[in-house]
Amino acid sequence: MELNVSRPVFAKGFWTRAQRKPAQVRKDASLTRWESQPWRRQLRDVAEYEHPVARAALVQALMAEGLTMDADAARFAGASEDRDCISIAQVLRFADTLALRMAMACTDDHVLQLAHLRRDAEALAERMIEWANAGRL
Repeated sequence: MELNVSRPVFAKGFWTRAQRKPAQVRKDASLTRWESQPWRRQLRDVAEYEHPVARAALVQALMAEGLTMDADAARFAGASEDRDCISIAQVLRFADTLALRMAMACTDDHVLQLAHLRRDAEALAERMIEWANAGRL
């Protein structure tokens, strides 16, 4: 019995990787989740999701309007990614990580604190989307 090893059987079929076109960029999972919820505010320009805004200026503008809870969320939402700037995508990723941390929380108090923080982060994201649509962000 002769075994031919010069060419694999699945040369063009099973073992080939799917070729991705350069224009086909994968979207962030948190953005996809946000856009799939029709009751949420949506951006008119999708490029604004990753548009960086100075964190200090955003906190100052929120405090000037009396939105202290949103300002508190803006102080540390996405700070692990970038300390000086914040974007809507960072806030949405932060809210998603809070959902994961809620699932791993050990006490009811911890779950409650994380739930309030997640709600504040989602409110901040909606406010930032509203401001971006109005041209204020």
